[in-house]
Amino acid sequence: MRFASIVLGLALVAGCDNGKMHLHPEAGTRPDAPPSVAWWRPKPGTVKNWDVQLAAPFDVSAGRTMYDLDLWAVATATTIDYGDGDPVTVPAGPLAGTIATLKARTPAPIVICRVQTGAIRLTDPDARKFPGFEASPPDRPDAPAAGSVIGWSTAAGPDERFLDIRDASRAQFAPLIWKRLDLAKQLGCDGVEADRNDMIMLDPGFAISVTEQPSWYREVAAQAHERELSVGLKNGTTLPGLIDEVAADFDWAMVERCGEFEDCDALRPVLNLQRAVLAIDYDANIDGDPQGTTTVCARQVAAMIDDGLVKDVALTSAVRHQCVP
Repeated sequence: MRFASIVLGLALVAGCDNGKMHLHPEAGTRPDAPPSVAWWRPKPGTVKNWDVQLAAPFDVSAGRTMYDLDLWAVATATTIDYGDGDPVTVPAGPLAGTIATLKARTPAPIVICRVQTGAIRLTDPDARKFPGFEASPPDRPDAPAAGSVIGWSTAAGPDERFLDIRDASRAQFAPLIWKRLDLAKQLGCDGVEADRNDMIMLDPGFAISVTEQPSWYREVAAQAHERELSVGLKNGTTLPGLIDEVAADFDWAMVERCGEFEDCDALRPVLNLQRAVLAIDYDANIDGDPQGTTTVCARQVAAMIDDGLVKDVALTSAVRHQCVP
């Protein structure tokens, strides 16, 4: 989950007006046709019947346009070879075999796999490969250990840690992230929800610059596309201008709690490119206070987001309200 946006007074992209991109060509010119792609790039309003389930209980029996499931949950028992003589054994997840089952349906849903590209859980099968790994690494206010790419805990708790996405540190761990994308491709995921990249304002333990944040987003998107995987822009509203700058690099977007925080309109640059925005609001906020489904859905729709849901905080199968029928 993300926190409320913090206004920095920064503008990362020129030629924008209140977060909306100018799409009208100059008089006498004709815009180029959009490039065709080999992967899923949904238009706004075409993914209404989707669901995201990242924790048990799971139930994928309903016919959906798209399911968003966790990479490690859908993994079958396999081995990741890093070419260093120290492979990682990946155990079968609770949803092992689910992708094949879903793909056997007619019509088959799109399967998006949530891949953490800006963080790791200390219990992830590959966690020990990340420099600085230990069972309980330093957390705020203690500085990350020297040479470690494992930073401070995310809002999910001390088991989930941000990664050091600064330019000088990426080479130490980026190949491990790309192996996660390889696994997604191997398992049959149609695309990835690249998660936890929006860390600059969330106290990750590293001093990330306003250029390093969008460049990491772009690098992740490029790596996914190299594997012909669809890739979603996850959140990103905490840094003003970031969505304007990187929207064109992604095939769709996913934003959490925009109805609650009343900032759904920040995703307009994605909609202006005729790419879907998948919004998730929750039936309770992080403090446990209930949220009104009618109110948060109305705010999504007011921002022209037609592919939004209200879910439970744990993102299970137990709660799913589709904002636009």
